[in-house]
Amino acid sequence: MRSLTSTLKSRMAPVVLLAACTTALAAPHAVAAPNSVAPGSTAVDLLVQNAQGVGTVKGTLSWDGEGGYTFEGTARATCDVANRVTAWLEYGGAGESWKKSAEADCTKTPITTDVKVSGTLNKGEKLELRVSSWRAWAIDAYRASAKQVYTIS
Repeated sequence: MRSLTSTLKSRMAPVVLLAACTTALAAPHAVAAPNSVAPGSTAVDLLVQNAQGVGTVKGTLSWDGEGGYTFEGTARATCDVANRVTAWLEYGGAGESWKKSAEADCTKTPITTDVKVSGTLNKGEKLELRVSSWRAWAIDAYRASAKQVYTIS
């Protein structure tokens, strides 16, 4: 019996070795880490309307794929003759408080303001953007658009 077991082991050794080599060759060599995102950019166009005014933010959101992001664009406030309206970009990670960009004011010239903000998020955190607006002499003076969520880290 001992000689039969030895014979089988010696004959099976090349098959086991071949199976191990084939599996190693078929396995992927580089696998992307969970939650990794390639660097990129996207156009952003946000709008919120108050009773007699409109706030917009338009621009480009860019990210480096490692948590760093930059938004460059403009905020614009449009209002009727009697009221003052302001508009600004609010931004931040899902776990952060909102941060505020420079503010556009329709009673000033020009009524648009350049917006450039940047930051870094923790791995797996998502960036949230929205435009907010304030109107003078209104009961519901503050309004914000729906937030838009971006996966950048």
